Amino acid sequence: MNKYIKEWEEKTANIGEYFVEKYFGRREEVEYYWVADEIGGVLSVADYFFNLSDIIDFIRYRYTKEQMFEYYDYALDYYMQKKHKKDDYLINIKNYKRMKNEK
Repeated sequence: MNKYIKEWEEKTANIGEYFVEKYFGRREEVEYYWVADEIGGVLSVADYFFNLSDIIDFIRYRYTKEQMFEYYDYALDYYMQKKHKKDDYLINIKNYKRMKNEK
């Protein structure tokens, strides 16, 4: 395997583990895995699903555990509505926290 790809996979796996510990507790106490063993794709954690971009954003924008779950529920509820359009604007992780603080 290419050394750069191997290094990227190791660092990405480390980010996933850090995310699990930060938002779900000790890694040994929660079930988590990269879906289809695709490191950097979608991480399943205790019946929740996160893509790598969202994982990075939750960490980057210093979401608390409560804020992360609040946003997750918001996004899930939004996409479950039948009236939304595919190209509708959705508040993203970057601006959701700021939007909530402005209210």
